[in-house]
Amino acid sequence: MTAMDTKSEVLTPDDLINSLEAIRQNHYKTYPYRIKTIQSKDELPGLAASKLRSHSGGDINHRFEGERYINCTDKAMRRKQLRKLVDEGGEVAVGGTKVSHPLLAKWESQSFGLTAEEIEAAERSDADPGVLIWRGWHVSRDRYYSFPVAIGSGLVGEGENRLFADQQMEAIDKDAETFRKWGMPHIEEALLNRKEHAGIDVEHAEFNERVIKEYCTTPKLQEQIRQVFILRLQQRARIR
Repeated sequence: MTAMDTKSEVLTPDDLINSLEAIRQNHYKTYPYRIKTIQSKDELPGLAASKLRSHSGGDINHRFEGERYINCTDKAMRRKQLRKLVDEGGEVAVGGTKVSHPLLAKWESQSFGLTAEEIEAAERSDADPGVLIWRGWHVSRDRYYSFPVAIGSGLVGEGENRLFADQQMEAIDKDAETFRKWGMPHIEEALLNRKEHAGIDVEHAEFNERVIKEYCTTPKLQEQIRQVFILRLQQRARIR
């Protein structure tokens, strides 16, 4: 029985992170992480349909990141979360040049054949019931859980991108070469969403890990981050 199982002992920061990553690796035994490259134009309609589903019900990116910011009671971490909000919402909001992640996602979807009108219609439509539930849990968790668990939960997705950043960039380069052969327009815009996440999520994962290490220092918080980590992994496996 591990210290986490007893729910009465506190793991060291490094041991806590190692225990979470062990959960991730065990999850991959059932749901292996795969990075696919696009081999044929026949794949594009399926990718477009998947992207269209992802736009249904509108974007929630700013909602849960904003909840994390509002929920954070530590000034230093609150400033870090504000920096992350700028990353997600686009530096254009504060005079920079980088656009928002939701806009990058739209550009990517359009490269697969979706129109701006189709994307807007999907955003205005009702979300899939299952998606609506997990999105609601996202926002509720970040609003009502302690901020170390709320912010630390980002280590699931952003930590995954950190683990596989090099492989993701290799896949992006292969797809760029394929798109050039096909004569696809706006290749840079088509791939920018993936490039951004393969890059900036490394920094975001380091922030998530720092928050977990510094603030998840009680049995209760360590058990909460463990449970949230498991649920987020299961959630991501469902929507892939």
